[in-house]
Amino acid sequence: MRRIGINQKAAVGILLLLLVAFMALLAPLVAPHDPTLQNTAMRLKPPGTPGYLLGTDPLGRDILSRIIYGSRISLIVGLASVVVAGAVGITLGTIAGYIGGTVDAVIMRLADLQLAIPFLVLALAIAAVLGPSLRNVILVLGVTGWVTYARVARGQVLSVRGREFVEAARALGATNGRIIWRHVLPELWAPLIVIASLQVGSMILAEASLSFFGLGVPPSIPTWGRIAADGRDYVTTSWWVATLPGIAIFLTVLGINLLGDWLRDRMDPTLRG
Repeated sequence: MRRIGINQKAAVGILLLLLVAFMALLAPLVAPHDPTLQNTAMRLKPPGTPGYLLGTDPLGRDILSRIIYGSRISLIVGLASVVVAGAVGITLGTIAGYIGGTVDAVIMRLADLQLAIPFLVLALAIAAVLGPSLRNVILVLGVTGWVTYARVARGQVLSVRGREFVEAARALGATNGRIIWRHVLPELWAPLIVIASLQVGSMILAEASLSFFGLGVPPSIPTWGRIAADGRDYVTTSWWVATLPGIAIFLTVLGINLLGDWLRDRMDPTLRG
């Protein structure tokens, strides 16, 4: 790890993410119980109960199994929504920065309008209209998260489009599409990759929030936000139901942020040292 410049914080982040990815990929093999199996005779059993390492929820479902299966939804939503937001934001930001004029003004005013509305409020409103489903959650978070990519891409394009190599390509007869693809976009990847790595954690938190309010995926699918919501009425008597999925969210987002900080340091020459 030292040879490729990975520090201790990044190593911790990588290990946390590998653990979550391991749980998500091998959930049917490592989960001790069916996450949807109800057993009211075992409801609200504390952690350490034989056969239920992390206890059970109000319906007698195994908390550990539900957390393991919930990691699948968190990773899918986090990664897929960042891809959607990045694709929309980079496309619009590149068009705005390269073309300029009225097109730039319209796209940036649209971004300003969206920034005027709190991210979670906008996501909740759209999710309430579309209804609960995994596809809708990814679409909602992707559509509401494009602004950061657009603004950064626009700024980078504005700084690149007047450089000598772009002017030379234009003088040689290159089309605008070729100039953008071959000469402009390669200059954008470093800052946008850092933003994407950090935004995965934000998307996981947003998905958990939507699920907590019942606007995420259908109730039959275990998610960390849904598990926490199931325990909100039992915080004083059965703390583990709401606390343990919260710890899972915390550790996952922590791992993502530690890795994102390392990527930022590696890709920004002014921060190396």
